[in-house]
Amino acid sequence: MHIDPIALDTLSSLAQQPSDPALTPAQRRDIVADDLQQFMTSLPRDPRWDAVEITDLTVAGEHREIPIRIFRPSGTAEALPSVLYFFGGAFWMRSYDTEDMLSICRQLAVEANAVVVEIDYALAPEYPYPVALNEGAAVLRWMAESGHAYGIDPTRLAVGGISSGGAIAAGVALMDRDSGTPLVRLQILEVPGIDLALSLSASPPAEFTDADLETFLEFQKFYLPDGVPADDPYVSPADTPSVEGLPPALILSAEFDVIRPSGEAYADRLRLAGVTCVSVVFGGQVHFSPQLASVSPSSRAWRGMVTEAVRGLRRNPAAPL
Repeated sequence: MHIDPIALDTLSSLAQQPSDPALTPAQRRDIVADDLQQFMTSLPRDPRWDAVEITDLTVAGEHREIPIRIFRPSGTAEALPSVLYFFGGAFWMRSYDTEDMLSICRQLAVEANAVVVEIDYALAPEYPYPVALNEGAAVLRWMAESGHAYGIDPTRLAVGGISSGGAIAAGVALMDRDSGTPLVRLQILEVPGIDLALSLSASPPAEFTDADLETFLEFQKFYLPDGVPADDPYVSPADTPSVEGLPPALILSAEFDVIRPSGEAYADRLRLAGVTCVSVVFGGQVHFSPQLASVSPSSRAWRGMVTEAVRGLRRNPAAPL
């Protein structure tokens, strides 16, 4: 299949990451955020997704107060299923303030009739592994223990994320399972970067360009402190010794994405272990496609699958897929 023209236009519109060695990671991060915000605000908005109540607050963490943003459908009083959502950005870029993530969270809250909790997790290299992962686990516990004040049903919790956010979500699901008292009923992994060790494909994959490999090695260096191997299971969930006992998973991948094979391989591992897993590869799509629902029919279908999975928590929390 050929690349989707809308996806191709997006690739040509988005600026490349600044690589000036004189810039600090924080300065480069700001440039990327500004470019992305300018692009996303040029796209049309769906006013239906504004029917949400938004609350900003913080949750106590080991290193700092963790900012979170709660999206709740307007005019609802009942306790609702809730998704803890992690933005993407190679572990060192982005935040929960960019328009693409705001749109995704609004849409999911409205169309799934759910509470979406987006976490502004700490970024590398200032906060390397495992800070982001531990912050995710802390917010998940807060949702279970204190989220009732915001209409969160602690018996219907999910984790989800895009790209590196998908890797953190998968790692939090693993930590939750290993805790012995699991809270997570569903994991939603979109174009997930779950294989930092490149153990599920050629090393590097044949599809990697020199630029892809350079980018990959850079964020690996930013995210991993000395002494932490790339195949640590919580870093690379694809390398966990066992996937038994994990919650049902929805794994969505893009055909023209160099990390697609790891998502497909992880889905196969889950199914072989008896874990319910729905895995879909969207033809003609690219790594950024999940964020293009306002202009792309394929991206709207993508977001629709996420919405339906979250609705499944209402139908049957024990078997949402």
